[in-house]
Amino acid sequence: MRKNKLTKWIQIISIFASAFLLSRYSHAFLTVNETAEILPENYYRLGVAPQLLVSDGGGFNLGFFADTHIDDDLDARITIGGGETDFWTQASVKWVPFPDVDKQPAMGGRAAVIFVRDEENNSAGLQLTPLFSKKADTRYGNMIPYAGLPITWLSGKHKTYTASQFTIGAEWFPEQDKHIGGEFNLNLDNSLSSFSVYFSFPFEGSTGYKKY
Repeated sequence: MRKNKLTKWIQIISIFASAFLLSRYSHAFLTVNETAEILPENYYRLGVAPQLLVSDGGGFNLGFFADTHIDDDLDARITIGGGETDFWTQASVKWVPFPDVDKQPAMGGRAAVIFVRDEENNSAGLQLTPLFSKKADTRYGNMIPYAGLPITWLSGKHKTYTASQFTIGAEWFPEQDKHIGGEFNLNLDNSLSSFSVYFSFPFEGSTGYKKY
């Protein structure tokens, strides 16, 4: 049993390590890094999203995020990070009026306000993301594949533009309380193509770290 669990973890880590090492043109403020699932009542979640750049001279980004439950169909997130991109922060609200039920996927959207500082250029913007996800049971454990279409309006000192991407990803729960995600973003217009990974940890308001 222990050997099987070790083998499963090696397979999972290999998958995410490959995505991590293949990251390119990746800026965390343009990623989604979440499904269309809503946290249970009185829960919150802390997470980290490392990114490695292996093109254009390379580099490293590291983001941290905190999620909180607001209502039956509403969550909020705050993200902050830096690295190759000097600094970014993002505040978002996720609304999912149609939950994952039977054969119906969870369907909703996310609105985010973004501030970015890169070298001497400050940019602010708005991102709107239609978001879909569906729970699945796999050989690696419970998984939630998701897809989104982030559309971002950014205005800076030298440039104002609209960027769009197609996002696909999945969040794994190999041991129920261990949340690991991977995401691919495809550049559609004025954006960046990238792989990213993220790790998150759930907490219950009165008891602390807890699986759900």
